[in-house]
Amino acid sequence: MNEQEIHRSECEDGTIVAEPNAVPPRPQRIILTLVAGLALLIFSLFLSLTTGIFPISYAELWEVLFSANPDPILKEVVYQTRLPFALDMLLLGGCLAVSGTLLQLRTANRFASPTLTGLMPGAMVGLCVVLLLGMNLDSFGSMALCIAGAVFGGFIVFTLNKIHFIRGRSAEVHLFMIGFIIDVALRSISGYIVLLGENQQEWAISVGGWGIREGSFTFWLALVTLLVAGSVFAFPKLLRPLYIPFVIVLTAATVWACGTIGYIGLIVPYFMRCMIGNRPRLLMLGSILWGGGLLMLAKVISARINEPVGIPLTPVLACIGIPFLIFMVWREWKRSSLLEK
Repeated sequence: MNEQEIHRSECEDGTIVAEPNAVPPRPQRIILTLVAGLALLIFSLFLSLTTGIFPISYAELWEVLFSANPDPILKEVVYQTRLPFALDMLLLGGCLAVSGTLLQLRTANRFASPTLTGLMPGAMVGLCVVLLLGMNLDSFGSMALCIAGAVFGGFIVFTLNKIHFIRGRSAEVHLFMIGFIIDVALRSISGYIVLLGENQQEWAISVGGWGIREGSFTFWLALVTLLVAGSVFAFPKLLRPLYIPFVIVLTAATVWACGTIGYIGLIVPYFMRCMIGNRPRLLMLGSILWGGGLLMLAKVISARINEPVGIPLTPVLACIGIPFLIFMVWREWKRSSLLEK
């Protein structure tokens, strides 16, 4: 096997990572990836502003955005309702993608994501406990329980992952198998807690990943996301030991605000690292662009499938995430076989 088939790159903590059939990303590819992410973001935002119960054509939207005297009703719908909600989706998608990117950078594992590390299902257990106790969802006490649940779920997955009781598997596939098992177990616990509650419909909306709940502290979620992304962008090496605590807070905040949303925290960081490499600053920027744009686009599709109610976001994202996950597993098996040779 020659040097073009295996590219060895040194991570910031000194770990040597071998990537078969990989070459250092060229500047043209990095720029193209970021520009494409920005284009996806703008396109998804444009679709989000035209999608809803009140129909708005593209010409009417153009008039609202750029005309000096737009229709007051259309202006109110766009600026007071749809634009804030679209920005919420951008915030959530960016938050989930940044969480997955930090996990993959810290663990040097391509399958590390808020879901497969137990953080998101653990936080969901905490949210279900909040609902069972009748606590105010928009309180910092409920946020603290979500953080505690995320810590609990992550502790289980990382502890079991260190045991390596599934022999003959690579580190990536081992984490995937452990994370999948714990994810199913914690989601079952959450489902059982939901059955103990009284208002099933309210619970389903709170934990089902329909989007940010009305009244949730969007400001605090935005503040935490911007602080984490900005800090990592400014001091990537200095803050490397804090990547996991950052991810715990970000994941708990997203579950607290909208329930569970899968796949964004896995496929976007994986794609970004393939296209950009292990460059924390560029990865932060690319993750926000692609994560926010993809989640906004998924929300548009979910809203148009079952108008005007829509469907949860995770089934829509699964149409992309499941094939991509299968590709990731296949690629990892191929990578392991090449390294063995």
